[in-house]
Amino acid sequence: MAKLKLDSLIHEFKDLPEEADSAKALLTEINISEQTRNLQFLDSALVAQEALLEPLMKNFILSDEYGSTKILIHKRQKPENSFNRTFLRAHLNQSGDFFISSRYHGTKWIYHQQIKVYYKNQSVLSEIVKEDGFNNRRFEDGEFKWEIVNYKDGKDNGIVDFIANNWDSPLRVQFMGKGYEYIIMEKFDREAIRDGYEISFILKEIDRIKTEKTRVLQTLQKLER
Repeated sequence: MAKLKLDSLIHEFKDLPEEADSAKALLTEINISEQTRNLQFLDSALVAQEALLEPLMKNFILSDEYGSTKILIHKRQKPENSFNRTFLRAHLNQSGDFFISSRYHGTKWIYHQQIKVYYKNQSVLSEIVKEDGFNNRRFEDGEFKWEIVNYKDGKDNGIVDFIANNWDSPLRVQFMGKGYEYIIMEKFDREAIRDGYEISFILKEIDRIKTEKTRVLQTLQKLER
């Protein structure tokens, strides 16, 4: 309300330079005070989000060993620890982008392109991801076969939420294709998906806060000139 009145006064006193300048100075002072409060709020919000992030990060490492860009990977899901098992993996980057993949290891192809995660009378079925050499790919080494399917852009169809909300239950996974494979998820895999998913939201919120802080600081610099 005060800012609106000052804007009106500046307009009314445009032919009275001293009065108009006084109104402009007061308006600038109010704007600086407002932006300073915004900055303090954002600083507090950033500290709060970083405090939430810290304990979740204890089981994740930042690595550039597995591609051209750095990723966050759960310590128990590193490729060297997991190349010979069938499981669901959490994928997370520093921007907070998150998805899961199903990773099959065995001695025969099952050509899976879909998964179902279930427990008791509850289940969630992913979308079908057809083999394309990228988001659904296969390779072999001697008698051993590997199949990897990425569920990006919502193709998990709610499986991530289901795991995050039921991480403390012995969830089952059915790998579905021409053949089938069944596993009970390891607790650390459930925790990796739960924590990675939560971290993704926090990282995006931290990025939003930092972007807003930059905007506020730029506004303050202009006001204080």
